[in-house]
Amino acid sequence: MLDHGRVGSHRTGFGDGGEIDSAIRQAIAQARVHQPLPGLPHIPADETPLPRLEGLSCERTARLSPGDARTMLERWRRERESLSFEWTLGRVAVINSRGIRRSVEVTSAALEVRHGRRPGAGRAATAARSFEALDGEQLQDVAAARHGRGEVGELPSEPPPAVLSAEAAIELVAFLNRTALTANSYSEGTSFLREHLGVQVFDRAITLRDNATSPLGIPFPFDLEGSAKRPVDMIRDGTPKTPALDQRQAAQLGLPPTAHSISGNDARAENLFLLPEELEEQELLARADGGIWIGGLDGVAPIEPQRGRFLAHARGVRRIRDGRLAEALPDCVWDDSLLRCLSEKPAVGSTLGRRLSRDGVLGATCAPPLYLSSVRGLTS
Repeated sequence: MLDHGRVGSHRTGFGDGGEIDSAIRQAIAQARVHQPLPGLPHIPADETPLPRLEGLSCERTARLSPGDARTMLERWRRERESLSFEWTLGRVAVINSRGIRRSVEVTSAALEVRHGRRPGAGRAATAARSFEALDGEQLQDVAAARHGRGEVGELPSEPPPAVLSAEAAIELVAFLNRTALTANSYSEGTSFLREHLGVQVFDRAITLRDNATSPLGIPFPFDLEGSAKRPVDMIRDGTPKTPALDQRQAAQLGLPPTAHSISGNDARAENLFLLPEELEEQELLARADGGIWIGGLDGVAPIEPQRGRFLAHARGVRRIRDGRLAEALPDCVWDDSLLRCLSEKPAVGSTLGRRLSRDGVLGATCAPPLYLSSVRGLTS
């Protein structure tokens, strides 16, 4: 709610008319007690036409029942496998006093396969706008190939080179996004990139582009202010270019808006790509010979946000020998810095993986496998 430069907001998790009406009144009340923002009496409407996107909603996915999904997974499941499937039907409408009227219906589906339960278990996951676009059989083959059999080895004593699966690379990109590229992290000073806009801090191989118009991801036509989505480089050739900004935050900071409003007085890129290069996964494994493979990352959390330091649980870890996945290694804790990892000659693979946004509706984070010249702070 923006009233003559005074801002108020209220977020609710309910959808009935009374709750929505109450949320509007709460936002108006907050706006009235706040001081006007300097130089911001109003925000103009974004009149950019919406991108023409196809395949946003799948009728079969929308109609899928829990019983149907369970039967489907039981039919697919192979020996030593566990399957996780989620799907969403979302309806989003944006109406405001600046003349914006937007609405869309979308579906999304995500499938994760785990092969084995011990250290070195194989993982593979993907997402799409419809469950029919998920190639479950191929995903099962990938998870089985990543499964480490035999005795479990020991972690290297020195920081090894590593290849992160697309699934693990996505978790790092998502962590970077939520801790360093959101409007709140930038305005509150917790982002370690705040002082580095326009300064190359990562290797030139690192380009992060938010592109909700690309069919390679999980497309979506507008943000929650109703602004039309468009490609935006957040980091180009290792150089941070902009945080995610809605129109109000952009006006306050003197930067162009990026159509990233997620409501709740924040903005976040919901369709982020780590742009792929031409390297096949086998070439990345050859570069990391003698190092390790990390199949997945769980619980990536900030330790020192202003330095990009994080803590994560590495799963599905295996040794790399002769350019191939070898013996399983223990699951481990990884304590390291994104600034270091992504600046010391990383290399980016060619095949994108996808993980849905937290709400399952607005988009996905996409990334290919990622080579790191060394990973530090590994403890079993």
